[in-house]
Amino acid sequence: MNVVTKIFIVLVSLLAVLLVPLIAVNATSATALRMRILDMEVAVSAAEANVQAQALARQNAETALNLRNRELQQTIIELEQTRTSDQRMVAQLEGQLAGKDELLASLQGSIDVFAQTDRSKADLTSALVGELRDIRVRALASERQANQLDQTLSEIKNQLDVADAARRKLQEEVVRLTEQKDQALGTVSRYVAYVGDLPEARAGATGTSARVPADRNLSATVIAVRRSSDGSLAEINAGSRDGVGDGWVMAITDGSRFVGNLRIIETDVNRATGVIELEDKQARGEVKPGMSVIARKGE
Repeated sequence: MNVVTKIFIVLVSLLAVLLVPLIAVNATSATALRMRILDMEVAVSAAEANVQAQALARQNAETALNLRNRELQQTIIELEQTRTSDQRMVAQLEGQLAGKDELLASLQGSIDVFAQTDRSKADLTSALVGELRDIRVRALASERQANQLDQTLSEIKNQLDVADAARRKLQEEVVRLTEQKDQALGTVSRYVAYVGDLPEARAGATGTSARVPADRNLSATVIAVRRSSDGSLAEINAGSRDGVGDGWVMAITDGSRFVGNLRIIETDVNRATGVIELEDKQARGEVKPGMSVIARKGE
């Protein structure tokens, strides 16, 4: 091998050593360049989309502005028409005002002419106004009095309605009590006809009040019963205010069934207490609150 060949080999080796780094650098630069190109393409796409969006927004804004412009132009046209109409109306009113001013001047002259005549009528007018004022005051007073009378009449009617309702209720209660009394009296009559006259007192009965005939027919209700070894007492919802007196003997009934007698030994204003007599718990049952108590006049 000659020297030239060796030199050529050395040069080729040196060139290979120098080209390998260049090739590596070139490959790296190409990859980075491709990445930058891709990034730039993405940025360009985003910019194009942004431009399109801005263009669309601008187009929409221009459309809205054009629509608003047309509306404003239409409003301006309407306002101009209204102003023209108002100007014509103002002109007409000014013409009418000028005519009314002339008429007012004419009327003022007529007023001046009739002023003296009006003075003579002033006293009469004042008198008439005073009378009218007095009549109005009396009319208002009469109206207020009529309203008060109407209100009083309405209250009286309401009270009358309430009284009528209470009267009807009392009449119904009287009818019911009368029917109960008749039933009880019939039962007592049948009992008396069956067993004979009731004795004045019964062995073992408590109390020493003498029997006093009732001076009226009366119906009441047992409201309380007290029992002890000495005897049984019952309280009714009627007293001296209702005419109940000591010594009365009243029949105790449960509907149409005779239960016993109640001999009154103590009376209060609206309550009375008596001794229970002729009570037969086995045959007729015992006296209980809620049962009716009936007095017959003369018995």
